[in-house]
Amino acid sequence: MTRIGSRGLPAAEPGDLSSAKWSWACRHLRSGGFSEAYRLQKDASNPRPGDVALVRVEKLGHHRHLETMPERRLRLYHGDHLIGVFGNRYATGAYEGQALGLEDLHLLSGSGIIGTVISRHRSIGSPTALSFLGYLADSAARRVNLVDLRCRPCSSSPASAPVIAVIGTGMNTGKTTVTRKILRALVSAGLEVAGCKLTGTASPRDLHEMQSTGALFTTDFSEYGFPSTSGLPLEELLQLFTYMLTGCGLSEPQVVIMEIADGFLQPETQALLRSGEFRNQIRGVIVAGACSGSALCATDYIRRAGFDVWAVSGLITNSPLFMREFAENSPIPMVSSRSGGDWANLIMRRLGAPKSEEYRWETKASC
Repeated sequence: MTRIGSRGLPAAEPGDLSSAKWSWACRHLRSGGFSEAYRLQKDASNPRPGDVALVRVEKLGHHRHLETMPERRLRLYHGDHLIGVFGNRYATGAYEGQALGLEDLHLLSGSGIIGTVISRHRSIGSPTALSFLGYLADSAARRVNLVDLRCRPCSSSPASAPVIAVIGTGMNTGKTTVTRKILRALVSAGLEVAGCKLTGTASPRDLHEMQSTGALFTTDFSEYGFPSTSGLPLEELLQLFTYMLTGCGLSEPQVVIMEIADGFLQPETQALLRSGEFRNQIRGVIVAGACSGSALCATDYIRRAGFDVWAVSGLITNSPLFMREFAENSPIPMVSSRSGGDWANLIMRRLGAPKSEEYRWETKASC
């Protein structure tokens, strides 16, 4: 039977968490001023995304390493204890998972997100299985939730600089590569830029790639406590969007480059594309495509949503045949993901162009 502490909360027992492997997704609990002595709360209630927990590795599967701080990748072993965070995952090339309960727990990502796998790509092995040992709680027996701790409004105003969004045709189409190439090209051209990633699943690689470009400021959703943005309602996505632009604005950039995860058909991306509030903040869109067909479909869909598509890049530019097929069917320019100067020239030229009013939203892609 669970003991109940003061204020009707389950009691939290002191525990030695020092031997546990702390995941990268929970890095803010070990830095940034959160120096409370955490305790273990053996509460059987269902988790919320953002709840932090101690779990045990029961069976190794696809994820055999854990990303930790500072920038370490530790091998996992049966019986290991690790600190992870409950969250959802939407990855067409990996796992679809949700924070459903405390049974059938899996490691959804190497960064430390835990939940239950619902479906997986055939090329991905079975997930690493976990067992729940308890939630992390503070000294007042309050369950630790990263979103509650980190997602705070800022008194400053959002960035007034133009925002360019990088949107893909799907997962693994070169979005992060395109984002960092654009950031580096603009930095090399002498512009002051900020880089951010609005949606996705927490991963140290994404932040490190942006930080390495020399951008004035870089951030992503995990800096605001979200283990992922899968399942977030539009209202919360737009709130996060505003907070993120406010954070970017503190560095007074001339341009903001914002990566949007997964593909244009992903539910949260579609919600953003339908949002007038989001659309009014985006000056232009770069599409990262896997092939000519997907790029044609995505560019048409995004333009009909009312956005200006400035260029296509990504994996499609690895294939001269894909590039030829696209060019024969669309006037939108293509820029190689390996390019530097071309990106700077295109973006600096387009920043003065008026927003197109030619296309309007349609509920179905015309492809």
